[in-house]
Amino acid sequence: MSTVEIELDADLERLVDAQVAGSGRPRDAVIAAALRRGLGGGRLRAILDASRTATAANDDDASEIALAEVRARRAEQRGA
Repeated sequence: MSTVEIELDADLERLVDAQVAGSGRPRDAVIAAALRRGLGGGRLRAILDASRTATAANDDDASEIALAEVRARRAEQRGA
């Protein structure tokens, strides 16, 4: 695991702190979960972009996205 220094603006810091207070998880876990969700969205973004260009996502793609979202949510709930 690596340590990374980040700077948060005041609004983002308040959002993180609200998540920390609401979840009881440490700040680093809240930020890591948010990054996982955001970075996992790359696949979703590609499929959405494809749909905008009239190329529809197939059932396998949709299932893969749904499964990835469920896994990310479960990891977040476990405090990963």
